[in-house]
Amino acid sequence: MGDELEFNPYYGVFPYHDFVKEEGIPVHEAYAVDCHTLAVEPWERLGGLGAYIHLVGRSDYLSAYVVEIPPGGQLNVEQHMHDELMHVISGRGATVIEEPNGKKHSFEWGPNSIFGIPLNAKHQLFNGSGTEPARLAAVTDLPIIFNIFHRKEFIFDNPFVDTGELYGDEEGFYAHEAHAIQRENGRTEWYGNFFPDLTIWDNLTEYGGPGRLALSGGITFPQSAHRPGLMVLPSRRYRAAHRHGPGVTIIGIQEARGFVVMWPPGGGPDDYILTPWQEGSVFVPPNMWYHQHINSGPLENRQLRLFPPRPIMNYSFVDPKQWIPFTEEDPWIRQKFEEDLANQNLTSLMPEEAYVNPDFEWPEDFLKDKD
Repeated sequence: MGDELEFNPYYGVFPYHDFVKEEGIPVHEAYAVDCHTLAVEPWERLGGLGAYIHLVGRSDYLSAYVVEIPPGGQLNVEQHMHDELMHVISGRGATVIEEPNGKKHSFEWGPNSIFGIPLNAKHQLFNGSGTEPARLAAVTDLPIIFNIFHRKEFIFDNPFVDTGELYGDEEGFYAHEAHAIQRENGRTEWYGNFFPDLTIWDNLTEYGGPGRLALSGGITFPQSAHRPGLMVLPSRRYRAAHRHGPGVTIIGIQEARGFVVMWPPGGGPDDYILTPWQEGSVFVPPNMWYHQHINSGPLENRQLRLFPPRPIMNYSFVDPKQWIPFTEEDPWIRQKFEEDLANQNLTSLMPEEAYVNPDFEWPEDFLKDKD
C-alpha cells in the first residue's frame, strides 16, 4: 500500500485551550458576564490581574479577557502575532507602543475608550491613578492563530514587524482624530487606532431595513481583521429578533437598562436565555440563534460590537429567516418589555400597528429622542 501516512498529533486537539489552562487565571464560561465584577487573579505572563471570558457563542473564533492594572502599576511589555482591540471598562491610564526603530507613541485613555494594538508591536499599559485600579476588556483572534500555528514562540516571540501604515508617517496617529472613509456600499466608517470615548461619539447613521430600529457607527482599525461598530438603541424601544453567524462580541458601553433574549432555531419560551443588560455587560449570541436587543429604560443604550473576520460570518449566505417580523413575534417578548417599563413608571414607544400590520411603515423620526 506504499508509505503509511504520518499521524497528525494536532488532529482533534485545540492548542489554544491547552495554552489557556497553562495561564493559571480564571476562565469564565457563561452566556454573558459583567466585566466590572468578574473575578480576576494574578497573571504572571501579562502582569496585573486577569481572567479569560469564554462565552457560549464565541465558537473558538474570537476570545476575550479582562485585565486589571493595580493602582500606580503597569503590565509587562509584550508583543503578539494576533489581532487585539482593547476597551476600557474603568479607570484611566496610558499605553506606550514602540516602533521597530525604537520610536515610541503614547496616548492616554479613560472609561469607554477603545484602541488597537499594531500587530506584533511592543507595547505596555500603565495605570494613571495611584489609588484606583484600571480594568480593560480585550477581544482577540488568538484562538484562530493558536490553533493554526500551535507554538507560543511564534505568537509571542516573533521578530516580524509590519512597518506600514499601522505606524504611518503622520504624527499623532493615536491622537483623538479619526478619518472618515467611504465604503463601496455607500456607508461611512471611521478609521483610526484610538477612539477616546464612545459614549459621546455622534457620527451615527440609521440602520436600514425592517426591524433594525437602531443607529450605528462603523469603525475600522488599520489592517485589522476585526470589524468593530457602535450600535445605539433609543430608549423604550427594541429591535426585531434576528440571527447571524458566530463570534460577535457585544459590550455595553453606557449606563442603561434593558435585557437580551436569545434562543436556538425552533426553540420556544422554555429555551429562552434572558440576560439583563447594563454598562460593562458582555455577551455573544451563539451561531444562528435568534436574539433581541431590548431597551426598557429611560436612556439610550450604547453597545460596542466586535465582529470576527467576514468569511466566518458567511455573509454570502442569504438567510430567508434572518429576521422575525414583529407581527410574528412571540407575545411573551412584548409582555416582558412592557412589564419592565411599568416597573419604572414608563410606557412603550413601540407603535401598536407594528405588531399587527406586516406592511407597517416606520415614521422617519422613530429613532429620535422622545420625552
